[in-house]
Amino acid sequence: MKNSFKTVLSAVLVTGVMGVTVVTAHSTSTGNAEADKRIQMMKELGANMKAIAAVAKGEAAYSAALNENAKRIHEIAVMMPDLFPAGSDTDVDRAKPEIWTKAGEFTAVSKDFEQASAALKAAVETGDQGKIGAALGATGKTCGGCHKPFREPKD
Repeated sequence: MKNSFKTVLSAVLVTGVMGVTVVTAHSTSTGNAEADKRIQMMKELGANMKAIAAVAKGEAAYSAALNENAKRIHEIAVMMPDLFPAGSDTDVDRAKPEIWTKAGEFTAVSKDFEQASAALKAAVETGDQGKIGAALGATGKTCGGCHKPFREPKD
């Protein structure tokens, strides 16, 4: 089962680098529909970021299809606060209780991500590797601005 998951994940990441957003059919249900949706959205977000990062690093050629990756990142950023409704906390997804106890702060850092992702979307539209890299770096910082206070570290 683990090898099957790795194969599917590899296919998603490779496909993501090609500029196509794909979400794996494989998922582990937490028993909490909202948490399951959130986990899937985060995986999708990572695959889209990885596709753009490959271009920013010069590991892949720019393709107009990357506009779809950037668009999807922005769409997820816009819905980020809605992915964490009250009562959707679970031990499976590494979300800290502070997301719900400090909801105002969480919403503020989510807005930072939303704004940065809009700038990333605009940078990707230019096709300029330097602009894409700079905007991706700024977007990544907003991810860290949320991960540090609101996400548990990996075991």
